[in-house]
Amino acid sequence: MQWTGIIIELIGLLLVAVELYFPKASEFLKTTFEETKPKVMRNPKAWLGGFIMVWIITVLGLSVWDYSMLFISNLFFSAITAIVLIIISVSRLLVRLGVAIGRGNSVGGVGLVLAIIGLSLELFQLK
Repeated sequence: MQWTGIIIELIGLLLVAVELYFPKASEFLKTTFEETKPKVMRNPKAWLGGFIMVWIITVLGLSVWDYSMLFISNLFFSAITAIVLIIISVSRLLVRLGVAIGRGNSVGGVGLVLAIIGLSLELFQLK
């Protein structure tokens, strides 16, 4: 926890530096940040169906092998699903906030938001 704030702040400052000094890399990151759907997820229903099938097959296989694993495997998949959904929603929120703060510039804006979050974490650790 001690290094978390510093690392987040450095990532944010690195994004700001990329925006200022490397325009080609900044343009690539800008298109990456602003895409609503990654190129890999052209069919989100297929991805969701595949994830659910892996979940069901894994839980059935583990419950046949050891019945006590039924609860643990369901808990594991539920936790993974919740973590992925939280990461996706927080990243979308950061991009929107970054675009608003960066006046339409998502790379510098996201860098500023991350730098502010890192600084806030460092200040909270001073108590």
